[in-house]
Formats: sequence, C-alpha cells, structure tokens
Amino acid sequence: MIVDVHYHFIPEVTQQRVAWISKGVVSLARRIGQSFDMEAVGKSVEKNVTDPTGERLIAWMEDSGVDFTCICTIDNASVESMTKEMAQKANRIMGEIAQKNSKKVMALAGVDPRRPDALNMLRQCFEEFGVRGLKYHPDYGFNPSGTESYKLLQIVQDNDGILLTHTGPLPPPARPKFADPMLLADLATDFPDLKVIAAHMGMSDWRSWAGLASFQPNLYGDLAMWDVLAFGKYELFCRELRNLLDYAGASKVLFGTDSPIFNMLFPTKKWIQLIKDLPDNSWQGIHFSEEEVNAILGGNAASLLRLE
Repeated sequence: MIVDVHYHFIPEVTQQRVAWISKGVVSLARRIGQSFDMEAVGKSVEKNVTDPTGERLIAWMEDSGVDFTCICTIDNASVESMTKEMAQKANRIMGEIAQKNSKKVMALAGVDPRRPDALNMLRQCFEEFGVRGLKYHPDYGFNPSGTESYKLLQIVQDNDGILLTHTGPLPPPARPKFADPMLLADLATDFPDLKVIAAHMGMSDWRSWAGLASFQPNLYGDLAMWDVLAFGKYELFCRELRNLLDYAGASKVLFGTDSPIFNMLFPTKKWIQLIKDLPDNSWQGIHFSEEEVNAILGGNAASLLRLE
C-alpha cells in the first residue's frame, strides 16, 4: 500500500497564490540546477492545480500508484483577501470529496488559530464537513504551541484527529522561527493522545525533529519536499535519510509529496520508484531494507491512520 499523507487540495486559486506557488517551484528548481520559466510555471499552476471536483486528485492517484491520500487546505488569516468564508468554502468542498471517496481519501482542515471564530470553524469542519484532522502553516506567523492553537488542538485530540504542521525553513515572507520542530515539544505533554505529523521533518533541521520523535510516541514526520534533495543530490539524500531513520526509528517516517504543487518538478511515480529502489540502488555503503521502505511508503501511515 502507498499512502501519501501530504497533498494540497486547491479547489480554486487566486492570481496572488499562483504567483506564490510559481515562485516556490522555480526557486526549488534552481537549487538543483534546473531552469524553469516563471510565466510558463504560472500557466501550468493555473491549469493543473485547481481541482473543484476532486477529479484531478483521483486521476493523479491512479496515475501515480497512490492508494490512499491525506488531503489538506491552508488558511492564512494574515492575508486580507483570504476571508473566513473562503477558508470554510475550501474546507467544505474538500470534506465532501473525502467523504465521497472515503476508502481513498482523508481530509485535514485548514483553520488559522488566529481567527476570532477559529473554534467554531474547526468544530464545523469536524461535525459537518467530515474532516479528520487539522493542517497548520505556522510560518505564516503563529506559534503551534501558543494559546490560540491549544484551543484548536483540544478539539483535534477530542475527535481522535491528526495534526499535520509545517516544519522547516522557507524563504521570505515566511517566518520559519514558528516552524522550528522544537515548538512541537510541549504537545506530547499537554496533548498526549494527539497524533502529530511534522511536515518535511524540519527539512535541513531534521535532527531537532528526530530528537523529539525518538522520545514522543505520537510524533511522526513526512518526506514531502525531500524529493528535491533526492533527485538533486542523491548521495546527500541517502546519508540524511539513513541517519534520521537511525535516530528516530523507521516507524516514524511517512511518505509525502506536497502534490499537486511540487510534482511539476518530479512526477510522483518517479519519487515512489526512487524510494522503492533504495535497497538495491542506494549510495555506496548506505543500506536500506525492504521492511524500512515498505513501512515508509505506506505501512507506518496505514497503522497511524488505522487503514484496513
């Protein structure tokens, strides 16, 4: 079974968000020596990212060989044009698609804890929209272990839900100090039953995540955006992955893609195949077992999400 725990569901997209996504894709491409035209990427984003019916999601899963996907939306209260109504519309559409495809899809709501009505928004997402968890982007400017966040996390824990929260550096205007994996340290004490996935495992700051994950039974991490390192600097990817598995344990790492945004750089099926090939095709002197690969690609997530 292949399980992707990190897919961005985008029912509609503004020109501001097209520009933001395009800038991110081009920036990552440059890091690995690829040259992408910003205008061409923007047109591709407009054409391929929006998915108001979920048809693109299901087609992508079938083409990529993904059996189950956690889809999420993002809310950002610091952007004036992103209203509460827009955020809830996206959550509602996403929830309906997840319920329609419940054997393949799980939804994680996007609710910014800084919104005055955040509690009611999240309750509606669980009670009416059928979501199963919450997605955070604290680099927008809030502390995931802050007072406002704790009120939402109590709802997530009470509903036996999942928190997927961004960790790791990002370029301006992001505020990565709020995405430090160490800000998740208190959650294990204050919300002992809350299941937390640190998106990207802190990326270059993975040691902070691994140190916590080795002690916190409900803290996991995903491999979203690690494909940039895997395809750009394969030796470094193998060394870093081997080290973090040894630190945190292979049971803590989950497969993730950040699709449909970053599969414009690398098709998801190539990313899956690269991981499948690790036992036979890793960098010299670095070894991965079939059991580790199977756990990462789906076994760990199936256990966490209680999939049949």
